[in-house]
Amino acid sequence: MFQAVGVVSTAMAQTHGEKVLEDGDEPLAAYTVDELAEVTGVSVRNIRYYATLGLLPAPERRGRVAYYGPEHRARLDLTVALQDHGFTLQAIERYLARLPREVTVEDLAMQRAMITSWTTPDAAEVQRDIARELRKLGLSYDSLTTAHELIEKHLDALASDLTALLEDEVLDPWRRTHHSADELAVLEDGLPRLRGLVVQSVMISFQNAVNRVIGRSLRRSV
Repeated sequence: MFQAVGVVSTAMAQTHGEKVLEDGDEPLAAYTVDELAEVTGVSVRNIRYYATLGLLPAPERRGRVAYYGPEHRARLDLTVALQDHGFTLQAIERYLARLPREVTVEDLAMQRAMITSWTTPDAAEVQRDIARELRKLGLSYDSLTTAHELIEKHLDALASDLTALLEDEVLDPWRRTHHSADELAVLEDGLPRLRGLVVQSVMISFQNAVNRVIGRSLRRSV
């Protein structure tokens, strides 16, 4: 009877694209689905649902037990980070589908670190706070809209240039060499600090630019 159950389980696993481990094989994966749910904070139900969408590769299977490894965890962590960043599951599916087949766990972890290090407060709430302050100053909402459009126009170009610089000076050299889990943790810890430094630099540069414009205006009026 137990042998028959094993045969059925094997056939079902192969039908779903899962790797079946023979007796004596050691699973390359480290987690059962319950353990993966515990370390990632994602429910077992959602893990299985994400797998049906293709967001996770098929697990390895021994008998009736499925095993998940570092790649599953890395993809699941990235999926959660993308959701927190406002991506729908359909958008996440497209994002993951564009990843190269040879993508590594380190690559996935780096992408997650990049996303989480630049996660911002709710933009809509910030805009509402600004609008309230503008009304107190007697300024119209149209003024906010115009200012926002000007800022977006120039900051898009700045963000593109700074991202290219980060890719060339930090991320590309990192990808070309092997790193330990501890080194990856250092990078993940450093990226949010880098974000803070960039934001401070932008603010200071903007303040200096405003002061230069005011200075030129005053000199012309003398």
